[in-house]
Amino acid sequence: MEMIQQLNNTFKTGRTKSISWRKEQLQALSRLLAENEQAIYEALDHDLNKCAFESYVSEYEFVLKDIKLFLKNLKKWSKARVIGTPILAQPGRSKIVPEPYGTVLIMGAWNYPVQLVLSPMVAAIGAGNCVVLKPSELAGKVSNLLADLIPKYMDNEAIRVFEGGVEETTELLKQRFDHIMYTGSEMVGKIVMRAA
Repeated sequence: MEMIQQLNNTFKTGRTKSISWRKEQLQALSRLLAENEQAIYEALDHDLNKCAFESYVSEYEFVLKDIKLFLKNLKKWSKARVIGTPILAQPGRSKIVPEPYGTVLIMGAWNYPVQLVLSPMVAAIGAGNCVVLKPSELAGKVSNLLADLIPKYMDNEAIRVFEGGVEETTELLKQRFDHIMYTGSEMVGKIVMRAA
């Protein structure tokens, strides 16, 4: 799939590892939410009959808090940490160096169609990964809205939205991903696990 190859190529450039790139993308997502809050509520109302208050508490604010948390801690979380060295490896020194995986597939569920794709996306971007976002086709209005808005705000060479039903998702799962984040039913979870 050409889209996946493009994302893999972007990751190989090292662009997504930059702390400044990560912050820019998280700030862009925050702007997307702020500038389209009402449209998000309307899509959630259309798909799930959620009132604005429920949408705010269970979806919108949830993602904003994740963004704020990542922006506050990103530099600290990305630093190498010195750890104890086993006696057999001494006089060497040991450290843990956080590294991104590569291209991450995020598959969301219908019941929280904003939170369950955007919160994992915050983590994936914050860690320096490229992202394929697959919103649930069962929340079609939200899926369409995300597919329309994300390319307007985010880095299209590193973050893409993939829409579709079972047939398209089956083809998507045939692609190689470095990490998959899935929220949904046990039955589909087993299909995703086998594909992974």
